[in-house]
Amino acid sequence: MQSDWRGNQLNLSTRDILAWEKAEQEIESVRGGHLILRVVNAHGQPLAGVPVRHEQIAHDLGLGVHYPYDPAAYDAFQEVGINAATLWLGWSHVQPDPGRYNWGYLERVWSPCEMDKRGLRLTAHALNWFKPGWNVLPDYVKNTPIVDLPKRVYEHCGRIAQRWGRYIDVFEIVNEPFWAEAQAIEMPLEDMVRICHAAALAIRDHAPDARLQVSFAEVSRTPSYAVRPKDMLNALDEADVPYDIVGLHSFENSYTVTEPPTFYRTKSFTGILQTLRQYTRPGKTVSISALAVPSAPSTIKPPSRFKPPYGEWDEELQAQYIDAAYTFFYAQQEVESITWWCPVDGHLSLIKGGGLLHEDLSQKPAFATLRDWVARHTSKGQSYTDIEGKAQISGYAGNYGISIGSGAQGRAIERRIEARMVHDHTVVLDYAP
Repeated sequence: MQSDWRGNQLNLSTRDILAWEKAEQEIESVRGGHLILRVVNAHGQPLAGVPVRHEQIAHDLGLGVHYPYDPAAYDAFQEVGINAATLWLGWSHVQPDPGRYNWGYLERVWSPCEMDKRGLRLTAHALNWFKPGWNVLPDYVKNTPIVDLPKRVYEHCGRIAQRWGRYIDVFEIVNEPFWAEAQAIEMPLEDMVRICHAAALAIRDHAPDARLQVSFAEVSRTPSYAVRPKDMLNALDEADVPYDIVGLHSFENSYTVTEPPTFYRTKSFTGILQTLRQYTRPGKTVSISALAVPSAPSTIKPPSRFKPPYGEWDEELQAQYIDAAYTFFYAQQEVESITWWCPVDGHLSLIKGGGLLHEDLSQKPAFATLRDWVARHTSKGQSYTDIEGKAQISGYAGNYGISIGSGAQGRAIERRIEARMVHDHTVVLDYAP
């Protein structure tokens, strides 16, 4: 494990430094695994001295972005190591009028088929987000009687899953339920649970292998929920509503491109991780489903309560932060994915200067830093079988290309390494080293 990551250049607090040292120690233990290859000849006799080369070709960790489909942008993202993408599927954009679906527009803008061809894991976001602004909810949904809303949700989510279920890996059944800024439709907890149940059933009916996510802004803001997120999750559990992932948005220390900007609460990494652990639940994983920080100073003087711990934001500080954030999150074994929100500056931005790329797709330091971070956490190497014909491959969880031997007598295989697991595999060669 290398220790020269850029995150340690931040002005970390004493507690954060201790957390960093712990992360350094724990990443390999919580994310690494082992594969023991046994190389024998046709008679089952071990072959010693056979070269074994391995290279990780896919990460178990989801490294995502949220951005419409643009081939040039996604070429750049995948150069970094991005393997996932989040699709914006707000209700007004999908079904602006009852029974009228914007499939042509959505397939042109988001192109789930093209993203799938690239091997990206896709998440469907904002299927049920009850935000009053941003053209999220059409009037006919807002005016639907609460008693009839689950049926409408079932039909709406079912059509999306029926259309795109073969491309989408994760469906978000609800986003920020009961958040003060997302209550265009006020309802009691039991009705929200019914809506989530309807969405989950509709998706599972058409995409039975899809995984389901419930997302919150809690990690990013001072709590401002009519119903606490943990109470919401407890209610889903008590009602046996299926979900697999808890999504958390992490915009700490950031401000938006809006005028005036919205300032998100300031938190240290230790504070962020403490909040994350509150959402760790048996049998569920956690997704950092929206992460971004600025690369430019605010246009107005921040409120007195807004005191980012690392100084005024610029492109270099953003790069240092991204290295630290991915390291801290990767060290938490519950975290299955990290998504950088709005990775290109410009009219689609949310956080001021929050992109990894400028509007013309030129690279920021953060882009190179993320590329270096992924490379640092990608395993490859070479070894030789011992006198028992064994070679051990250790690496981060994911898929591997492995070559055993060389020339016409060699073999190439693909195998998985799973976190905190040891597996073995026997390879038969007609080979004399």
